Amino acid sequence: MLSPEKAKRLIAQYSDRDHRWMTVPVAIAALFVLLVTVKSCQGISYYHSDECRIYRLGYPIEDARTLVSVLSKAETDTFIARGEYDTIAMPVIQARYFIAANFVRYLNFHEADTTGAPLDVIVALVNVGYDRDRESSATPCDTSKGQLMLVNGRHYLEENYKPDSLVAFSMDYCYGHQQAQPAVVNAFMALQEACKQQTDAQLMINSAYRSYQQQIGTYKRNPKGYAARAGSSEHQAGLAIDVTSREHPMRWPFDKSEEGVWMREHCHEYGFILRYPKRQSLIFGFAYEPWHLRYVGKEVAKRVHDEDITYDEYYAYYIDNKGALTKPQSR
Repeated sequence: MLSPEKAKRLIAQYSDRDHRWMTVPVAIAALFVLLVTVKSCQGISYYHSDECRIYRLGYPIEDARTLVSVLSKAETDTFIARGEYDTIAMPVIQARYFIAANFVRYLNFHEADTTGAPLDVIVALVNVGYDRDRESSATPCDTSKGQLMLVNGRHYLEENYKPDSLVAFSMDYCYGHQQAQPAVVNAFMALQEACKQQTDAQLMINSAYRSYQQQIGTYKRNPKGYAARAGSSEHQAGLAIDVTSREHPMRWPFDKSEEGVWMREHCHEYGFILRYPKRQSLIFGFAYEPWHLRYVGKEVAKRVHDEDITYDEYYAYYIDNKGALTKPQSR
């Protein structure tokens, strides 16, 4: 017969055991509720994510992920706010000179374009600011870039700007009194010598450094599209030269001459680029100038030549954007 004390101990023992067994289903149920809640919250969060918002515009999920990885948060929001599927959204980010910060501008330019411009042209034009008003978007030239400074209608030199050092060309290299930065003078001397050896023609400079005030006169004397406004000329930087030859002193015959063709094909080997090539006038806003050379140094000149781009494009992609074309931006 059990004593009262032993009976109490047995009852307590079985009660504790029952309690422990009863916690298992309760715990399982609680875990299930927790998982459902987490999944529900994750679903709500994903529904409002940039990836899902782009997906709901009609893009495949992989494309949505790619766009999110490439664009900044601000650019993504602007893109989504357009509220529509765009057929060039994915092709444009594969373009060679794609710049993520210009993404929505590419789409807007394409939408407004009535000429059917190819994708690479759209990218080039937007990169150099063609889609923006020239006057309102103009900014002072960054002269700290030295021989790589960009001078054009959207990047201007102040009226009082003058290079720190200018060197006069010997009369064997130019007509009249001409000056340029020392690197330009040395490079042209080497260019002239090489051309003379290979073509028997002597290249000559008929214009180099021009001050702001001199450029005012040059602009007035020349037809529209053949001279830059004061402040927008590379001549003021002392980095540009207009070249002809003793044998063909007139500009257009020079373009067709043996030495003119040679200069166009070899100037990059001496640090010069043909600044205003024939087929890309929309990008820089001037007519073709086969005589106008710009000094940028051998490394940059080679890349501009090899990639067949203008200096405006080079500057936008490799200097302003530092070549970080399709890398994910901070979000």
